Amino acid sequence: MKTGYHAVYAKDYFQGIADAKTHGFDFAQFELGVPEYYLDGFSSEKLKRIREYAEGNGVELTFHAPGDNVSLFADYPHVRKGNLEQFRRILEQANALNARHMTIHAGDTSAFKRSGGSGGDFLRAHGGYYEDVLYENLLEILSNAGDVLICLENYHFNEIILRAAQRLIDEGRGLWLTLDVAKPYDYEFYRRNRHVIREMHIHDRNEHGSHQTVGTGIIDFTRFMEFYSQDVYLNFEVRPVGEAAKSKLALEELWR
Repeated sequence: MKTGYHAVYAKDYFQGIADAKTHGFDFAQFELGVPEYYLDGFSSEKLKRIREYAEGNGVELTFHAPGDNVSLFADYPHVRKGNLEQFRRILEQANALNARHMTIHAGDTSAFKRSGGSGGDFLRAHGGYYEDVLYENLLEILSNAGDVLICLENYHFNEIILRAAQRLIDEGRGLWLTLDVAKPYDYEFYRRNRHVIREMHIHDRNEHGSHQTVGTGIIDFTRFMEFYSQDVYLNFEVRPVGEAAKSKLALEELWR
């Protein structure tokens, strides 16, 4: 069982790697929405030092792509071009670090509501357009992935995202999946595509919201055992790292 944690509060890569080793994790997933972890401007020498430090401590590196303030539905030509160029640079650096995978969010589409209703009418009229935008953007990212696995997470999943993802999976384009157990997900989609799941995000949900220590909330973790295999890395998205370590022990007990 490969286990890791979501590095957000470590001061730099070296501390994040050291924390993973101290708490018995096999990998650290660095959040690229954290300014201290931005790969832009890292010299080849610094990348080499980080990679060697990780390898020397027996800790694999993985990444979570920035996803809170960017979207793969970006369609304005210059914004789209810049967004994809940023992903290309991230993947170039991630390959230099010998990262195993990078999890990404699709983001959100526009949805303009009618008075007294929802945005459903707009998305029904433009669903095909947004599906193609997402498909094309993901395809461009996949073409620059190198040896890094690109894993799409069930963040704000809807029919548009599911259709674009299924097209890429059926075409054998190299798209993999991340299943976040505390987010809404399409059970049949993940069951149908179980063979391409490569990561699970593990955290609980209670009155404080999600990203809580396993065993303190309402998530029935036994339901997700069927999606686990030796190819699936378990990422404990619980902060700080000490609570992620407690969550690891709690899940091992639940799954035993």
